[in-house]
Amino acid sequence: MPQDRPRVLFVDDEPSIRLTLPPVLQDAGFEVRVPESVPDALFEINTNPFDVLISDLNIGEEGDGFLVVSAMRHIQPDCTNFILTGYPAFETALQAIHNQVDDYLVKPVEVGSLIKAVRAKVETRGGKRVGMRLASLLKQNTEKLSESTRTAIKKAGGSEDEGLLALLTGMVNKLELGREEPSQNAFRAASEYGKRMKDQGASISTLLNTFECLSDSVYALIQSSLTTADMTNIVSDLRRFHHSMNRLLEKSIEGYSKH
Repeated sequence: MPQDRPRVLFVDDEPSIRLTLPPVLQDAGFEVRVPESVPDALFEINTNPFDVLISDLNIGEEGDGFLVVSAMRHIQPDCTNFILTGYPAFETALQAIHNQVDDYLVKPVEVGSLIKAVRAKVETRGGKRVGMRLASLLKQNTEKLSESTRTAIKKAGGSEDEGLLALLTGMVNKLELGREEPSQNAFRAASEYGKRMKDQGASISTLLNTFECLSDSVYALIQSSLTTADMTNIVSDLRRFHHSMNRLLEKSIEGYSKH
C-alpha cells in the first residue's frame, strides 16, 4: 500500500455503497481497502496500517461497527475513526458514537461532504495523536473526582473527609514523576486518616469503602475519557495507581488498628 497516500479502511455490508463511495475516495487521493464483514475488517486491521476507518454502524448485526472501532482503537490507536449511521436522531447510539469515534457520517452520505470530512481529520491530526497520561487526567478533573467521591461516600452512609482527597493529590504528584511508591508524607497522611476514621466511630469496613469510592470515581473518569486518554500507557499508569492505593490503604488500616 503506497505510503504517500492516506490509507482508508472502508467497512460496509451493502454492495451498492461499497461500489460507490470507495471509488470516490480513491479518486480523491486515498488508498482504500473495502472489507464487507467484521471478520474481514479485523483481518485488515491486524494486517495493514491505516490512517482512517470508516465503518457502517450495523454491518451484520446492529452495533457491529463498534466492534470494528474498538479493535482499531486498540491495535492502531493513531487511526481516525468514522461511523456511518442512518439514524442520527437515535440519542443512545449517538452518545455511544461520540464516546468511541472521532466523528460520524449520516447516510445517505453526500460525496463532497465525505471527502471534506475525511481529509480535514487527516490533515488536522498532525501526526501521532497523543492522549493525556493518567496523572494529567486526574489533575484536570480533581474537582469532579472530589464531588463524585463525596457523593458515593454519603450514599454508602459514610462522612466525607478531605484527608482522603489529599491522598489522591499526593498520588497524582507521584504518578507525574513516574513513581508508584507513595512518599513518606503520603504514608503519614494515610495513617492519620485511619486514626481520624476511628475517632469518628467508623468501622474498618467503612474505611475500606471510602477507598473503594475513590477508586470507583477514578475508573469512571477514565471510562468517560477514553477518547482523550493516552491508551498506550493507561495500563501501566493504572498499575502504578492501584499499587499506590493499596499501599496507602494498608497504612490507613494500620493507623486505625493501632490508634
